[in-house]
Amino acid sequence: MATPPLVLIVGAGPVTEALVPMLDALGWQSRVSETTPTIDADVDAVVVTSHHDDVDGPTISAALAAGTAYVGAMGSRRTQARRREWLLANGVTEQALEALRAPIGLDIAADEPGEIAVSILAEVVAVRRGADAAVRSVSERDGAIHPDLAPGTATCPGG
Repeated sequence: MATPPLVLIVGAGPVTEALVPMLDALGWQSRVSETTPTIDADVDAVVVTSHHDDVDGPTISAALAAGTAYVGAMGSRRTQARRREWLLANGVTEQALEALRAPIGLDIAADEPGEIAVSILAEVVAVRRGADAAVRSVSERDGAIHPDLAPGTATCPGG
């Protein structure tokens, strides 16, 4: 059995509180840190919910440098601009910044913490699966619902 994905959440608050049980429901691992963490090779995704300059920039920089598969950060456009300036001033290249998902999450008009958590996890899943970044309904997509499976082999998780 493969090791479940590990999502490192950096920051505290209602979105973090909503994310952890959702990750548990997916069977994924979570680790929460309120300070700048060490980014290990076993981390599959880094989700920054913090809005603290002394934590956000170093965490994002380390995650990008480590080649973490998914790196995303919450915050307004103004917060993102401030982070971007910090990252560029501290050695992160424009090319490396292309991998940063900020503001974080798929655009599902999320507003409440639980909704924001769903949009973040949906984006993490999409990136892990190599899905098109465009938000759309499965009903609007052509082709098989489970393109990686042979026709007739998909099963419903509910039985």
